[in-house]
Amino acid sequence: MAAGTLTCAILSTLMVVVFPAVTKTVIDEVLIKKHPEQLAGLILTAALAVVFRNGLDSLRIILNNTFEQRVIFDLRSDLYSHIQMLPLRWFDNRATGDLMTRILEDVTSVERMLIDGIEQGVVAVLQVVVVLGMMFYFSVSLTFVALAPAPVLAAGALWYTLTAHRRYRLQRQASSAMNSLLHDNLAGIRQIKSYVREGDEHARFNSISDKLRDATLIVMRVWALYSPTMVLIGTLGIVLTVWFGARMVLAGSMQTGDLMAFLLLTGFLYEPIHKLHQLNQLVQVGRAAGERVFEIIDEPIEPGWENSKSAVRVTGDVRFAEVGFSYGKEGAPAIQGITFHARPGETVALVGTTGAGKSTLVNLLTRFYEYDAGDILIDGKPIREFGMRRLREMIGVVTQESFLFNGTIRENLLMGRPDASDAEVLAAAEAANARGFIDRLPKGLDSVVGERGVKLSVGEKQRVSIARALLKDPPILILDEATASVDTTTERLIQEALEHLMSHRTCFVIAHRLSTILRADQILVLERGQIIERGTHASLLDLGGKYARLWEQSFLEKPADPEALAELEEKTNLPRPIPEEEFEPDPLPMDR
Repeated sequence: MAAGTLTCAILSTLMVVVFPAVTKTVIDEVLIKKHPEQLAGLILTAALAVVFRNGLDSLRIILNNTFEQRVIFDLRSDLYSHIQMLPLRWFDNRATGDLMTRILEDVTSVERMLIDGIEQGVVAVLQVVVVLGMMFYFSVSLTFVALAPAPVLAAGALWYTLTAHRRYRLQRQASSAMNSLLHDNLAGIRQIKSYVREGDEHARFNSISDKLRDATLIVMRVWALYSPTMVLIGTLGIVLTVWFGARMVLAGSMQTGDLMAFLLLTGFLYEPIHKLHQLNQLVQVGRAAGERVFEIIDEPIEPGWENSKSAVRVTGDVRFAEVGFSYGKEGAPAIQGITFHARPGETVALVGTTGAGKSTLVNLLTRFYEYDAGDILIDGKPIREFGMRRLREMIGVVTQESFLFNGTIRENLLMGRPDASDAEVLAAAEAANARGFIDRLPKGLDSVVGERGVKLSVGEKQRVSIARALLKDPPILILDEATASVDTTTERLIQEALEHLMSHRTCFVIAHRLSTILRADQILVLERGQIIERGTHASLLDLGGKYARLWEQSFLEKPADPEALAELEEKTNLPRPIPEEEFEPDPLPMDR
């Protein structure tokens, strides 16, 4: 397509010379030398050249637009694919609205520079070369007169190129800031309404929008001075050509037809020069946008995607060996010296206050972050040898805040296993205690859940999330329980679903509920990134350390159903916790 576009452009440009040549012949041969019999052939030649040129332009535009859209698609696809493979650490300091601006707006600006800029630039330069050749053929001295403004035009273009980049960069940054604020406010519209902050947020939006307006006005004001000035200087070149050319005709050193043809060529000369000035603006816009696009593409992806071939199913034997990690190069370690062994099918509960390192520990297992020291092994093999895709295929994650995409229930469930049949989907929903409310919905599995699952309750979203993990059927499960904010009935349904999900899997649970802790094969108590206690519920209570204090102070939530608590205590022969009114509660909240 690029070759076809350029071929059409070259042939169309060559047709430019036909009309001035015909004009010269009409004046010199038909009008002055009185040969009217040549007029029809000359007019037909000019007409055919115009038709041929416009036909080539039409074909060029069709090819170029198709080429353009394919380039946009490929560039956006590459950019989005690359973003998905970047590490989570990279996203921690990026605003979603800024990334959306780069994918939607900046890619288009880069594409216009690459496609329109190159194609139109080649056409313009080619036309200048062809026309200059014809002008030198007619008169060398008059050609230099016509080119008198060229140094001024070149200096103006150089000044604009050197100064425009900063203006367009500020404009792109202001556009990103506005889109980022808009994304945040739309995502947080419930909070804005509940705190009655509509007026304040409107003022904040207007403030950022005003910065975008100012940045755009600066760009346009400079262009408003630059572009007409360049046109004026080019027009002066045509005026000089008329003056000197007329004097040459009067002096007898040039024929009238040659002068008319030369004046037409002078117009054809400055037309592409003015177009090059406009393309310079396009290039500066694309340059500023290109920096933002390729800044992302140049970022290194998560290590491990290169080795992502499928392998045999693992048993789920997980071992941490002196693992250490910190979020910043100079920051304090988030975890250090973490060592434990989870055998296949065991449940490991992680307990600790906010910032103890529980979420960090499970994020290292999925390689959302790369650990700095030690090693993590699955079935005796370091996780960095599995390849990123294979590693995450074998690990299921159910978070406390269940995230559902704005689609149907079926689409959200099939994320667990895209090739699952309807029967398998419904079986997973049944095991997750989600079948009941799904069947009550008007469209069943095809019901749309809304953005982030807003049309479902907290408990319903959680059960869909559990069903999704059941479909995936991973040998290793990371579970952040989400029963703290639901009623007793819903808690029972979720707990039953979790029991189905956790069965015969190696589970890592960031524990909130006493019921989960009692069933755990081992409990790890974390504080400041280190394991300070480990054991079963009973052994840790006998130890009388940090875990015992947390449990006694109701830091760990008890089941909402008193009967369930009594049943658990009877099974495990544990003492009943001290009532809340008999102690001073720990002021630290529980980390989810």
